[in-house]
Amino acid sequence: MYAKGMDRITELPTFIIHHIMSYLSAKEIARTSILSKRWYLFCISFPILEFDQCYFLGKAITLMDISDEKKFMAFVEASLFRFCKLRFRMQELRLFQSFLDVKGSAPLLDKWIGLAVDNGIKDLVLMVHNMTQEDTVCILPQTIFSAKSMATLSLFGCRMEQPSDTTTIRLDSLKKLTLENVYINDQMFQKLTNECPSLEDFEISACWGLKNLCVSKAHKLKKLAIYTFYKDIGIVEIVVPSLQQQLMLTSVWFMDEEFDRFISKFPLLEDLLLRFCRLPEKVKISSNQLKNLHFNSCENLKAIDTDTPNLLSFTFSNLDMHWYLRLKKFLGVAKQIENLKLSLETCEVSFNLDELSGCSPSLPLQVGTLELYANVPLSDYETLLDGVFQICYPRTLRVSTMFEEDKKLIEVYISACIIYVS
Repeated sequence: MYAKGMDRITELPTFIIHHIMSYLSAKEIARTSILSKRWYLFCISFPILEFDQCYFLGKAITLMDISDEKKFMAFVEASLFRFCKLRFRMQELRLFQSFLDVKGSAPLLDKWIGLAVDNGIKDLVLMVHNMTQEDTVCILPQTIFSAKSMATLSLFGCRMEQPSDTTTIRLDSLKKLTLENVYINDQMFQKLTNECPSLEDFEISACWGLKNLCVSKAHKLKKLAIYTFYKDIGIVEIVVPSLQQQLMLTSVWFMDEEFDRFISKFPLLEDLLLRFCRLPEKVKISSNQLKNLHFNSCENLKAIDTDTPNLLSFTFSNLDMHWYLRLKKFLGVAKQIENLKLSLETCEVSFNLDELSGCSPSLPLQVGTLELYANVPLSDYETLLDGVFQICYPRTLRVSTMFEEDKKLIEVYISACIIYVS
């Protein structure tokens, strides 16, 4: 029996306490250190280490000076050495820092990454900002390439250079890799994707230095997301038959029949998402595995020929009159639909309801349940609903929106539309 008021949580094993702490923010974890000596030990031995320069100094990056940088780096240094002395295995390191003195800070960053690697780091998040006027970028320490136990790696704002002749990439356990605003050239990109045998999830966003983007030897890759800019990359070549969960492409250009040949290389793919891509006027997609297909603001695209019997969700975001007419024709082939899900995303809804009614005077298709998700400007929501109810009229309507404050106004629009239709 426990006496009244006794702290039972403190008596739990350390690994359970650490698991509970993993659901807290860094600020909340810091507060637990003052509860008691035992809680202080829980705090300094917590295997998820997060260092955020803005939070530590209580000011924006633009207001920091070199003394702020040194104060923060001294804190990181002391905290890492203290943790390593306890001989606990490091689960995750998250470092968010700006650099005013990139060259002077590089040796410390190398040391920190080396400590993390020596402690069996599992997950690393490194987000750095270069605050100098010089054309210098923080270079990723090469010790990171020997992190055999690392499972996830997320990098932002640094420069990834090829390992020296004496350094080999030994990221044998790496399953998820995220590169954002990272300098990486073609040779390093090839080496990285070829020598990470366990890689399953790869996201590359707004990176620079690449001329050609080729992925061919990532044999376990399941998810691939590429966010780039128009014409930044000359060639995009992805030959990964194992890709099965998701392929997301943003701002990639395809010419003529290039897209059809490209997409035919992924017979196991379940989700395909394309945003702001340049596509041919007509594309053809044939797949028995594809479940979700999304096109968002894709330039030049006018027609989509699909043979996808297991498709569950389809999005095409150019919401003009022609889109409504094509959707009405497409749904009319089915004759009877019990459940219909529409996911619509666009920055503008542009069509005239009278013109739409004149071009398609037939009655709306009766459906059982319509699930409607629309990420559109609130001012266009009424127009959007007018077009949807011109196409189909559901017995049950379910509407989702991104913003809670929009719901009441949307309910007013829906009520007005239902009264109008009935």
